[in-house]
Parts: sequence; C-alpha cells; structure tokens
Amino acid sequence: MEPDDHSPDFRDLYRSWMRIRNKMNLIENIPLEFGTEKALFLSEIHTIQAIGRTEGNNIRTIAAILGVTPSAASQTVTRLTKKGFVQKVRGIKNEKEVSLVLTPLGRTAYDYHERVHEKMYERIAGRIGELAEDERALLARIFSAFEAVYNERILELASNRAAQASGIQERSA
Repeated sequence: MEPDDHSPDFRDLYRSWMRIRNKMNLIENIPLEFGTEKALFLSEIHTIQAIGRTEGNNIRTIAAILGVTPSAASQTVTRLTKKGFVQKVRGIKNEKEVSLVLTPLGRTAYDYHERVHEKMYERIAGRIGELAEDERALLARIFSAFEAVYNERILELASNRAAQASGIQERSA
C-alpha cells in the first residue's frame, strides 16, 4: 500500500514521540496523592507498582523492571521507606538479600494507581480500537527499537561522562 500525501513520514512520527515524552516528563514532575494524604512523584508510584507486582524482589529486580540504574532505584526506595510506603525485609531468600514489600499505605497507593492505569489504558485503547496481530507486532518492534537506541545512548553518555571525568583527573594531577 502506497502512502498518500497526508501520511506522516518516520521523522514526523519521531517528533510525535518526542512530544509525548515531553508531556510525560511534565506529568512526572507533578506530585499526586494516590488515595493517601502523602503526595508521590510518578517515579515513586511506579516503583511502588513494580514492588507490588513482583514477589521476592530486590533493588536490582526493581531497577530492571523500571529501566533505571540500581542506584536510582535504591534512592527512590529509600524515599518511599522514609515516607512509609515500602518496607525492607531481610532474609526472604537469604540473610544477605533485602526484599521489598509494600506497607498498608503502599498497598493503598498501589491499588489506587492500578485503577488510574486501567482508566488510562481504556481511554487509549478506546481511541485506537482493536489491533490486529501484525499491528501489535509492528508496535512491539518499534518500541523495542526505541528502547534499544535509548539504552545505547545512555551507555554513550555514561561513557562520555567517565572519559571527561578521567580527563579532568589527568589534567589536575
């Protein structure tokens, strides 16, 4: 099938994706209450969601689910522990391993957020309609490509930062 004159090219689609990312970044910085009186940022509620969905988890597991570094996940978990949403438990798998569990407050936020996600899913799915298997496969391929390229970019940036830091140390020595 040939695209008509009104079909967006891939650059247009990429620009659309970037606008969506920018809007998600805006939302990410607005703290919300999720059925509790304590406001949470989206990074925090998504950490709660990952913990609530994953039995026998740990910081590395949660970091992998969220697509963040273990250090970033650890910092978020520490904040959530101080706020009373998450509890660290030793010894579920072994004495050295720390597992994460939701407190009753964390479970309330988790359940509330699950309902919000379901409403968002229904709104988006309602606008898209049924997708054929080949359409879902294409979207999976596109999302996979985006994630792979962004993972590569993260590694590039981290490598550049390490190289710059090394250069600074060499010059100051």
